[in-house]
Amino acid sequence: MTSMTILLRLYSVLKGAGPFWGHAISYVIMAIIMLIFVAIALVGMIYLFRKYMARLQRRIGPNRVGKFGIFQLIADALKLVGKENIFPGGRDDLPYKIAPMFVIFGLFAAFTVLPYGFFPYFGNITVTNSSVSIILLFAFIAIMPIGEVLAGVSSRNKYALIGALRAVAKDVSFEVPMMLSVIAVVLMSSARTTSALNLQSIVETQFIPFGIIEPLGIFVFFVSMVARASYAPFDLGESESELVSGFSTEYTGMRFGIFYMGLFGSIFLGSLVLSNLYLGGYSGPFGTTVGWVWLMVKSLILVFIFFTIWLSMPRMRVDKFMNFGWKYLLPIAFVNLVLSGFIALGLGW
Repeated sequence: MTSMTILLRLYSVLKGAGPFWGHAISYVIMAIIMLIFVAIALVGMIYLFRKYMARLQRRIGPNRVGKFGIFQLIADALKLVGKENIFPGGRDDLPYKIAPMFVIFGLFAAFTVLPYGFFPYFGNITVTNSSVSIILLFAFIAIMPIGEVLAGVSSRNKYALIGALRAVAKDVSFEVPMMLSVIAVVLMSSARTTSALNLQSIVETQFIPFGIIEPLGIFVFFVSMVARASYAPFDLGESESELVSGFSTEYTGMRFGIFYMGLFGSIFLGSLVLSNLYLGGYSGPFGTTVGWVWLMVKSLILVFIFFTIWLSMPRMRVDKFMNFGWKYLLPIAFVNLVLSGFIALGLGW
């Protein structure tokens, strides 16, 4: 593993500006690169979803703007930006306006702590390689539901309020089993490294992917991430056929577009997190210089699995939805945690 990072590489070019300004400009450039990467990823995700959905439904999908309709999403984004923002009369103004910002900030911040592997010349392309990056990751992810709750409550709309309450119930029901499965991963990693809370260390301790050693853990985490992303069969926070569009009912223009991007961003983010925790992340043949390629391949495979679930499964009933989290996933997560402890001790992991 090389000690060079993309941030240090940028600083080596800009250090002539002095220690303070060199580091400051390097961080700004790194942040801009990350914003561009996430923005392109979100646009690509929506395009892939629309083409994949069209193929499954025997349609063509986007095909007019650009070759194969590749620029359709840019046209849609410009349309959203140009649309009038219509504000509900009885809203709580400040919470209503800042709610989408919580969603997009939590999403972008979560991408900054993920390990992406190594790139030739630049080295490690992880933005924030903290010793407790896994805690930071889930702390940033936990910011996103705050925006959903604020949107539902501040809109003063009964459908939006019910959607927000359902979103809270969903998060509590499925994030507890998800975190137990993450604790099991940290437990397995801690037997081989002293920095088990660092995502990069977790990836590098997986000479056998944790998904093979912990099949119950990857199952719990996978289902929980599907529920966390709020799409079918767990889209009870939006429920177009019941609640108009849930907590985002009263949103128009780009603010609605931010919630929409948050959904697809959660799918891509969940695929990256699952790849890092259970599938070896950027580990693969031909050394670490192409590790980012392996990470993207694994993540894209998971993305298409998520899309297939979204397009093929009906929405769960609310009571069954809650029971599944508390009565099934939670006990399975506890069993997985105990088994992980025995495996780590028994095999001298």
